[in-house]
Amino acid sequence: MRAVRVECAFASLEHDARALAALQCISWDFRSMLGMVDGNLRIMVECITIDGNCPPPGTYVEGIRLVEILEEWNSTILTHHLIVLEFSADFAGHYFHSGDLAILAGSNFTANGLVLQIAGRHEAMVRFLTDIRSKVPVERVTSAKGSEGLVQKGPTLQQHRVVRLAHESGWYEAPKRTSIRELADKLGLSKSTVAEQLVKAEGEIVASFLDSSLDSE
Repeated sequence: MRAVRVECAFASLEHDARALAALQCISWDFRSMLGMVDGNLRIMVECITIDGNCPPPGTYVEGIRLVEILEEWNSTILTHHLIVLEFSADFAGHYFHSGDLAILAGSNFTANGLVLQIAGRHEAMVRFLTDIRSKVPVERVTSAKGSEGLVQKGPTLQQHRVVRLAHESGWYEAPKRTSIRELADKLGLSKSTVAEQLVKAEGEIVASFLDSSLDSE
């Protein structure tokens, strides 16, 4: 089965009305595809909130409609809502009309960004990924390899953000054109966090490079 994991940092989505509306809650976790209704795709998701104020049925934001709240339950201070969402045909539903593309478990949206795991026919996935990239900056695409499945490899979304800014700011030039303090100020993070994220990201990048080199030998 062909499968890929697509990741978009929230910085790429922060001006999207759908993303802003979704972030009134803590997270939206994909649970199941429910099929097509009048050309629109329906899926089941678990929405988690702190105050229990989940958007009500009928809420509609630019191509996405909350159809129904199936169930609610509490755990500690969190409230979980099992929800049916509908994606209009002209927004995202049309990608699934042919029945050769599917969303996989592990797809979710949080304050860190969007993670979308999909599987399907190669042509359908290429078309989907091409369209996504034309509309939203995609931070990383991970493909399944052998029996490993969709393993998250390489830097996390935050690490990718730190490394990208470091590269754009001249951190990897000789001599360096920026400092940890300047990067921290731009990112709104502490110096220790930036330094730690840089080291971890660089370690992942080197490991991935070495793995690729070994595979090609």
